[in-house]
Amino acid sequence: MRPLHCLSAVPAALLLAILPLIPLIAQQDDAMKGKMQDHAAMAMGEPSAQGTLTGVNGHQASGTVHLVSSEGKYRLHFTPDFSLEKAPDVYVTLTKGPKPVQGASVVIAKLTRFAGEQAFDLPADTDPSQYSHVVLWCKKYSVAIAQAELKEAGMEKMDGMKEDKGSMMKKKDGMSKPPSKPN
Repeated sequence: MRPLHCLSAVPAALLLAILPLIPLIAQQDDAMKGKMQDHAAMAMGEPSAQGTLTGVNGHQASGTVHLVSSEGKYRLHFTPDFSLEKAPDVYVTLTKGPKPVQGASVVIAKLTRFAGEQAFDLPADTDPSQYSHVVLWCKKYSVAIAQAELKEAGMEKMDGMKEDKGSMMKKKDGMSKPPSKPN
């Protein structure tokens, strides 16, 4: 029979061997969750447009926004890497340029989280092809704090593949306009 002090050393040694691995396991778990969320979001529908958020007027912002169409409905999807410097009274808007214009912009929702993946439904009567930008607007101070120009979603997905400019995906949701006829 072994003395009791030897038995307690085995679990302690095992614990000391496993402890350094815990942060690595947690990082891998977080990375997998992010990928699963990305793919789950993509399963909602195919992105027809996307843009990279940048801060404006001295504010900090990052991340990607996708315009996703599914079953005739549209959503704006902010990717897990979305981050915005905190500000009061921030609204997500669709605009025809880098600044909202009253009567020519659509307010989608008030922003409640300043980081992480989130999605916003567009109002049913909104035609996204009429808008070129997503603007995060501080209503309190009437100033844009971040914006993303929406461009046709190409081969570049969240997989990190480079976009092949010669082979952009065709839009399936009617967002592209037919070429104008010469007079």
